[in-house]
Amino acid sequence: MAEAIEKPAKDTEREEVEEEEEERTFEELGLDARLTRALIKKGISKPTPIQRVAIPLILEGKDVVARAKTGSGKTFAYLVPLLQKLFADFGSRNKLAPSAFVLVPTRELCQQVYTEVSSLIELCRVQLKVVQLTSSMPASDLRTALAGPPDILISTPACLPKCFSAGVLQPASINDSLEILVLDEADLLLSYGYEDDIKAFTSHIPKRCQCLLMSATSSADVEKLKKLILHNPFILTLPEVGDIKDEVIPKNVQQFWISCSTRDKLLHILSLLKLELVQKKVIIFTNTIDMGFRLRLFLEKFGIKSAVLNAELPQNSRLHILEEFNAGLFDYLIATDDSETKEKEEANEENNVKLRKSRRHAKQKLDSEFGVVRGIDFKNVHTVINFEMPRSAGGYVHRIGRTGRAYNTGASISIVSPDEMEIFEEIKSFLGNDENDASSLITPFPLLTKNAVESLRYRAEDIAKSVTKVAVREARAQDLRNEILNSEKLKAHFEVNPKDLDLLKHDKVLSKKPLAPHLRNVPDYLMDPKTQEASKIVKLARAAMGNTQPARRHRSNKNFRKSRDPLKTFTAEGSGKGRRGGMKRGNHSENTEKPKRKKSI
Repeated sequence: MAEAIEKPAKDTEREEVEEEEEERTFEELGLDARLTRALIKKGISKPTPIQRVAIPLILEGKDVVARAKTGSGKTFAYLVPLLQKLFADFGSRNKLAPSAFVLVPTRELCQQVYTEVSSLIELCRVQLKVVQLTSSMPASDLRTALAGPPDILISTPACLPKCFSAGVLQPASINDSLEILVLDEADLLLSYGYEDDIKAFTSHIPKRCQCLLMSATSSADVEKLKKLILHNPFILTLPEVGDIKDEVIPKNVQQFWISCSTRDKLLHILSLLKLELVQKKVIIFTNTIDMGFRLRLFLEKFGIKSAVLNAELPQNSRLHILEEFNAGLFDYLIATDDSETKEKEEANEENNVKLRKSRRHAKQKLDSEFGVVRGIDFKNVHTVINFEMPRSAGGYVHRIGRTGRAYNTGASISIVSPDEMEIFEEIKSFLGNDENDASSLITPFPLLTKNAVESLRYRAEDIAKSVTKVAVREARAQDLRNEILNSEKLKAHFEVNPKDLDLLKHDKVLSKKPLAPHLRNVPDYLMDPKTQEASKIVKLARAAMGNTQPARRHRSNKNFRKSRDPLKTFTAEGSGKGRRGGMKRGNHSENTEKPKRKKSI
């Protein structure tokens, strides 16, 4: 593998640097010893290819455009040198605005970057202040957050106009103080509708400010930002990245597809999960929130617990769901990828005419700063399932990029109906469909036989009839009410008692009717020999990966019961006599209930 460096003076001139010649350590890149030790404590012992090239250039004060695929280490490629430059100026600054701005397209990515930079600062034991802003914050909270001011500000571009209008950021102060501007996931910033916000901010950027653009692809939006903000930048490109077509699927990700009717999609995903033909952890993508809840209701009837992640949920709940999923507390996440659907537009249109309609009938407002396909660091995801196909080839690539991260193996399965064949053929053409290139091939899924699917048809169709539009609407409303309550009531509690995070379950059963016991397990007589053998292979592979047990919640007390509701167990104090930092003991009837053993699914 080689990295390409485009020198700013000559756009056509390139230096090809072999990776073997660039096997340098962080110390050899000129990093501060404190940062090197902090990275080692975080389990990062050597730089990735993009970090080896980007860090020295950023330390020299160069403007940089870095293009590398998802999971290649772009975040640390700019965070580490940014912190080192602030370390060098620590104690000498007397400024009225932040020294560094990091602008990202989504709140989830904002939180992720904030967590990483805060962790590095804590490990380095340097008194730098970092804040994150959201566009929903009132002016008083913005004024409090920016008091000081902080050294690093992390935000979506939508927050900037609000800060200026509230007077908490002054253009003159920014012109005097701003040293580094980072646009992370730059290829998404304009597509998320931040173009006007960024253009308004550029007039306040001082000419001496160092600007960095980090992107997974090269697109017209990136070129527009580059001309708008950067001055004669160095362009760093990993060889597999050039434009969006070059962001190919990694070779360590196998791609499969299953052809079936739209009606049989539920049957096929039930077969995949219930017959244990896919490796956990699994992200299942749908295109709409309603379909996500329909799928969740359907699966829970068979004892398959999952959680949903979409733009309708409060930010605190979304972040907590991500934390639980990454920690392995549940195995199936149903994510609504509505970045390419019309649902956001419809919701915005609904909000524009809400004065003419009753508030009672208005749609729940969707968070325009939510994005699940790009930026979020899902950890140890082995399988991505496209329950509904994305509406573009680029969307397919970004979805599959959630697995196979950090050079781990992964797999994707797309369930394709006849009305989705057109986009499926477009995706195959986009990837190249080269028999000599495994990363461009999407092959039929070999482990699921027709007999295995048909053996579950009666059960699947019977349950599918019960998952009506009314049931989906009620479940969606119930889940949203619960998450809003949890988000507000538990926010302060979790800040004081972080270990209680795993007590709030997002994979609770939504259905009001009890689950039928006979649907939890598939009897042997329904499984054909080929399917049984395939299931054994998957289990052996999971055992070899050290993932033989289902996700379990870590509890300090063996007598803790699953039936307990954290919302009913708060004490007035943050911690005290109650178990696990403020959780009171339940009544006797709760404690005498015998817990059921969680079965591997």
